[in-house]
Amino acid sequence: MKIEVNLPEVIGKGYASFWKTKKRYRVLKGGRGSKKSATTALWFIYHIMKYPQANALVVRKTFNTHKDSTFAQLKWAAKRLGVFDKWRFTVNPLECTYIPTGQKILFRGFDDPLKLTSITVDVGFLCWVWLEEAYEIENEADFETLDESIRGEMPQGLWKQLTLTYNPWVNTHWTKSRFFDKVDPHAFTLTTTFRCNEFLDDADRRYIEELEYTNPDRYKVVGLGEYGIPGGTYFDEFRTDIHVIQPFVIPEHWRRYTTKDYGLDMLANYWIAVDPQGKAYVYKELYESNLIISAAAKRIAEVNGSDAIYQKFAPPDLWNRRQETGKSAAEIFMEYDEWLTQANNDRIQGWYNLKEWLAPYEDEQGIKTASLVIFKNCVNLIRTLPQLQCDEKDPNDVATEPHELTHAPDAIRYFVAGRPAPAIIKAKKKNSLPFALQTPEPKGDYHAW
Repeated sequence: MKIEVNLPEVIGKGYASFWKTKKRYRVLKGGRGSKKSATTALWFIYHIMKYPQANALVVRKTFNTHKDSTFAQLKWAAKRLGVFDKWRFTVNPLECTYIPTGQKILFRGFDDPLKLTSITVDVGFLCWVWLEEAYEIENEADFETLDESIRGEMPQGLWKQLTLTYNPWVNTHWTKSRFFDKVDPHAFTLTTTFRCNEFLDDADRRYIEELEYTNPDRYKVVGLGEYGIPGGTYFDEFRTDIHVIQPFVIPEHWRRYTTKDYGLDMLANYWIAVDPQGKAYVYKELYESNLIISAAAKRIAEVNGSDAIYQKFAPPDLWNRRQETGKSAAEIFMEYDEWLTQANNDRIQGWYNLKEWLAPYEDEQGIKTASLVIFKNCVNLIRTLPQLQCDEKDPNDVATEPHELTHAPDAIRYFVAGRPAPAIIKAKKKNSLPFALQTPEPKGDYHAW
């Protein structure tokens, strides 16, 4: 059946790629009011009618939550598309039936696993699944069971697809490690916010916007669709839309630095360029484990290429002499032309400094930015920095566990310890000191040994 409707007008903006993808997994996380469920319901009603052999399944953790959520949303979608008279919506059994062909949208819950794994339809093929509020599914194995239920060959023109929609309440959820911490060629992922919902009323929009100032941790989930931190995050200044930027060619005259945290468990080495106004851009990342010092130095040289580095920061413990060699790690790095400057290791002051660098402000064009921003290719820094929590014993410090999260942020802390003041753009003032008391800026590399 041809549906006479203007889809862009009905759906609105922000979902074109979601609507078109045919990848096996379609993962949609978003904040409140980002029309995730509404758009998904529209997609299912529209595509059941477009493909006469297709049937669909909608799943939630608990079956009895469907009636007032997904079932009601699909009824709304049929009305929105102007095809409500072509559908039959029944409560017992809970089903949506497309009258001309008998195609169905079925409903199941994880609280009845037998019905979930033995799904049959009278006509056509079960090819599409919508897992609503996927964050409620705590065990990834349960998702695998659902995934396996979509089996068998599809006729030409149909495809198997699982759609997950949810608010990303906690960053420990399996959806993050499975779909967002790594690239899956079979998965399409999308994060949406209330700003892509032009149908949202002013009162709801105002409530979400106010959370940015009244409850920043909740705003990250509700407003920005980012994964939340159980118990709160240390760097509540961090926002993906402000601190993560597209890479660009670094001008040659900008001063470049490197900073590292080194151990056999992980080498986290970062390249940072500072513009003439003092704003820092983290532009390159090396994040590898099981590298002895000589191998680490070689990898740094490989990734560095021809970049002219002004100064290289490292933690003080690299200057401790090792019993097996009598040399410090810093000395061994030096033997491979990796000359280091010892950074201050005052943890609390270092974290305070980093919070200042990350504090958002508006530039001269009224655009929100920060004194330190990160190229999007530095994926491990972007992943770990916003996950750091406060130490339970000392809320002024960062928790050292999970240890894997600390390597990249520690490296950046050593950088800001070497340049502790965030960039504040001010008009230049004439130096009022007598000429004899003026200290010229050092030129070339210098090393603290």
